Amino acid sequence: MMLTRDESLAICDTVLAHARAAGAEDAAVSVQSSVESHARFADNRVTTSGRAEDLGITATVWVGRRRGAATGNDSDPDALKQLAHEAVQIARVSPVHREYVPTLGPLTYAEDRGFAAATADPDLAARATALEAVLAACRAEKVTGAGFHSTNASATAVATANGNRRYFRSTDAGLSITARSADGTGSGYYAGDHFDLARLDARHIAEQAVGKAVRSRTPKPIEPGVYPVILEPQAVADLIGFLTNSLDARTADEGRSAFSGKDGKTRVGEAIFNERLNLYSDPMHAELPAAPSTAEGIPAARLSLIKGGVLDNLEYSRFWAQEKKRDATPGPVNYIMESTQPPASLDDMIKGMARGLVISRFWYVRQIDPRTIMLTGLTRDGLWWVEKGRIQYPVRNLRFNQSVLAMLAPWNVEAIGAPERRSPLMVPALKLSGFAFTSISDAI
Repeated sequence: MMLTRDESLAICDTVLAHARAAGAEDAAVSVQSSVESHARFADNRVTTSGRAEDLGITATVWVGRRRGAATGNDSDPDALKQLAHEAVQIARVSPVHREYVPTLGPLTYAEDRGFAAATADPDLAARATALEAVLAACRAEKVTGAGFHSTNASATAVATANGNRRYFRSTDAGLSITARSADGTGSGYYAGDHFDLARLDARHIAEQAVGKAVRSRTPKPIEPGVYPVILEPQAVADLIGFLTNSLDARTADEGRSAFSGKDGKTRVGEAIFNERLNLYSDPMHAELPAAPSTAEGIPAARLSLIKGGVLDNLEYSRFWAQEKKRDATPGPVNYIMESTQPPASLDDMIKGMARGLVISRFWYVRQIDPRTIMLTGLTRDGLWWVEKGRIQYPVRNLRFNQSVLAMLAPWNVEAIGAPERRSPLMVPALKLSGFAFTSISDAI
């Protein structure tokens, strides 16, 4: 079961006391408890369902700037004592931790907003009804559906030897569906998630997945090359994680990043992206609330990363901020990409396209050059050719090689949609002047 604030912090305090008694000079203890419930379906029928409860306790200690850590899942008093002693024993035989930063002291945090009690304890009869409607939609269109419906509730507590204490709860509900046509030539995928199960629209997710499978049957091949494209929000989400992972200040300062500048400087302040693009983190975002604390315990606040196409900020960890004599950044804890102008609808993007491709999602994406965020991967589950403002026919999947920096460059972004939740992201559909495809794929 998910532990309360008092239960969680009592475990933290017990482990801290044992660690101090064993010789730890500094320490941090985290307790994570969670409840997960799920139902899996395939071949148009529910195949498995389950519920899992978990508890994780981690003690991290320092002895003479030497660091040790131990993890367990037993809250028995003897087990907590053993956990603390193991962490101290590991620290005593470890090398000096050169990047040690003292644990945080008391801080004030905002209340978490991403928790819904009904999601933590879902109505299983309602879930069965929703999934029956999903499977009925698949049977009606003679496609084969498979997917996963899940809810998760978790609580995280942290206490440090220097007096920091924090406790946050969160919930998440998700549904993903893959639908295949009976002849095996068409495939559709759609997924949605929300912290409130009541806001998860299973009917809409099923309509999208089934519709894509029906419309993508019997695709035609086209020659690889550079084409104008419209990326649906899922396709954008499949790529943007590589951008957000590159926003680290240390790798930029050390010349290992796409945002490394000349002479040891970074590219902060440069107009790298389209002038309509904003990217920021906001723990209080109404649709995508996040924990009011970074993973290191810094109170989270809105943090601008890209503003009007200009690289506005990079992420500073506590250690790197100390090295650079500045404050650690209050995030990011989530990522919201949006336009500075009113969003364009997907239909309007298609109507305004002379010729090009609509891409549903990407698959098997890998980074091949971090200095340009050059990615390679495959289209999947829906690719269509557009001509004279209308979708003409489905297209066989293609492999791409594309730099995210070039993709979002000032000259390449033609239109930006409204952001949609794809946790931990909110991303819009994008209409781009060019996207590079290198070969045809046999994958469906």
